[in-house]
Parts: sequence; C-alpha cells; structure tokens
Amino acid sequence: MLLVFYITFIQFFPVKAAPRHQEKPDYFTIYLKDGTMLFRIGKDVYVSDEYISHDNKKYSIVEVNSLNKTAKAEYEEDISLPEITSTVSDNIKPAASLQENNVIGIYCTHNNESYVPSDGKASIEGNGGILDVAKTLGKELEKNSLKAIVDTTFHDPHDAGAYRRSRQTAVNIIKENNPAILFDIHRDAVPKEEYITALEGQEITMIRIVVGKSNQNYHTNKDFAYRLKAAADKHYPGLIKDIFIGKGSYNQDLHPRSLLLEFGTYTHMKERALKSASFFAEVITDSFFQHVKEEEDGDVEKDEDTKQREITSSMKDENNASIKGTIWLLIILAVGSGLFFFISSGKREAWSKIQNYKKRLFSFIDKYKK
Repeated sequence: MLLVFYITFIQFFPVKAAPRHQEKPDYFTIYLKDGTMLFRIGKDVYVSDEYISHDNKKYSIVEVNSLNKTAKAEYEEDISLPEITSTVSDNIKPAASLQENNVIGIYCTHNNESYVPSDGKASIEGNGGILDVAKTLGKELEKNSLKAIVDTTFHDPHDAGAYRRSRQTAVNIIKENNPAILFDIHRDAVPKEEYITALEGQEITMIRIVVGKSNQNYHTNKDFAYRLKAAADKHYPGLIKDIFIGKGSYNQDLHPRSLLLEFGTYTHMKERALKSASFFAEVITDSFFQHVKEEEDGDVEKDEDTKQREITSSMKDENNASIKGTIWLLIILAVGSGLFFFISSGKREAWSKIQNYKKRLFSFIDKYKK
C-alpha cells in the first residue's frame, strides 16, 4: 500500500535530470594519476562518482576537466561481491519479491540509440537498434519461463527531458505489472575497443551497469548491481564490464531493483549486443529465478514452511534497506523545514516548531524500527 501511494505521489513531481547521456562520439576519458587510462564513458562525470572495475576494484573520481572531457580517479579498495550459491534464496536477498514474482520490466529511455555497422547510423528517431536489444532480452527471458514486459514507448528527442518522459513509462510498468526487476536498456558512445570481447567462442559486447546516487533507493540498487555482477562473473566471466555509480537518478527512485544497462557502443555490430542479451538472460534466470525454471520443469517442490521462512527473511532485509532510504529523506526534509521556519518565523517560535517536529519524526522512525 505504501509503495502504491509513493509511486502515485512521486510521478507528479519533477525528477532531477540525469547527467547528460551522449548520443554521438562525445565522451569522458578517466585516468589514474600515473596517466594510465582507466575507462571511457559517454556521460558527464563528477567528483565523487564511483567506478567498480571488471576485477572488482573501487575507484573514486577526484578531479574533472569538463573542457577537455577528462577526469582523474583514485583507487580506494578491493571490494568483495556477494557470494552466489546454489541456494537461490541466498542470491536474491534483499529482493524478496523475486521468489513470488517472475516479471521483469524492460524499456529504453533513448529509443533512438543505434549501432552504425548494423543500423546504418548512430541514431534513428523512434526506432533505434537499441529496441532490438531490449526485445531480444525479453524473448530470451521468456524462453526461460519468465514474463518480460518490453515497453517500446517513444521518448525522443534524445535530450535532457528524455528521462522525464521515460519516467511515466517506468511508472506504468510498475503500476500495471509490479515487476521484480526493472531495466532501462542503452548503448554507450565510446570507441568500440572499450566494450568488444569474445565469450565461449562468440563475438559479443560487454555490459556496463549504471547506478544513480541521487535517490533514496541508491543503496538497494547498488547492492543488486553487486549481486548481478557476482552472478555474471560466476556464470560468464567477462560479460559484465564494470559498474559506474554516478550523479543522477535515472528514475531509479521508482523501484528498489532498477538498473541502467549499457549494451556496448555505437560503432560495433548490433549482433554482438543481441548475443550479450542472450547470455545476460541466462544469468538472470539461473541466479535469481532458478526456482521458476525448476517449478516449471517439475523438478522441485519446496516445503511451504521453508518457502515462507525464506520470503520473510528476504523481505526483512529489503524493508530495512528501503526504510533507511526513507529515513534519510525525512531527515533532509526536517533540516530544510528547520531553515524555512527560522527564515519565516521568529527565532523562539521557530525553535518551538522544530522541537515539536523532531519529536514526531523520531516517533515515526521508532515505529518502523520495531
């Protein structure tokens, strides 16, 4: 009920625009301090953005030169991704609803994005090659007994308002289908060498996961991104290129398992991205929805008490993560309200109002901690 209210409420408010997502070969190059190139990306980057490399090393952007589109990054630490086990319930935490909901929502904010060698140009208004990638991912998921909702609503032009327009698409998918996972499919705008590789004898493109920091679901989405990379590293090492965690929302505030995926870049064959979509669908199914596949085949029959314990445990973890985000949002609102009271009221009256508001806020927090 709370989720339905939140989605209904939030869709009427403007969303903070995501960083500029480049359509043409206009990208940032990020270097280490010794001059070694770390990665390239067709988005604006900002100080404090984070980057998780293919070998799970975490870097932080410490300097940005917007004029020549370069940035410097510093190594922070090696990270440990969650362990992917043979027990599906271990892999899906904190994604409790994955156990009972096998729906995956897919859409494309930038419908025009295309692959020059296959589509003839980098951009095709309303019908870009990226839609073929989204549809292929959906078909491959459905082959594995999952339900894929592929929404091809147009959001052109490819400008700063595209994420505002695609927001309504995401809201509709959530309202009408209650998906367990929501993917926004893109392609990058960097040289093809950044992405192309081979996997099991097939020429494919690697996939970049993008997480937005400017929303209350940031920690939950980041956790899911880590689990997704861990699953891919186990099944198909090299399929997931890296994880970029940057400024912006990307509409990921709408859902606690919402990620942006970059399927390669504009200068390689689209067929590489289509093959990657097939491999990626296997990773999703085998690591997060294996129970659906097994139940479809009649191989598994779980004891109802066991299933309920797994669901309850997972829901507790997910709720804790979501509540943390909500609490931080309330604290920010409280600080903003305090400043407003001091400006609009006398000091004594403002202090009285803030004390009263603080009591109600902490009463609310204590209620949801129990």
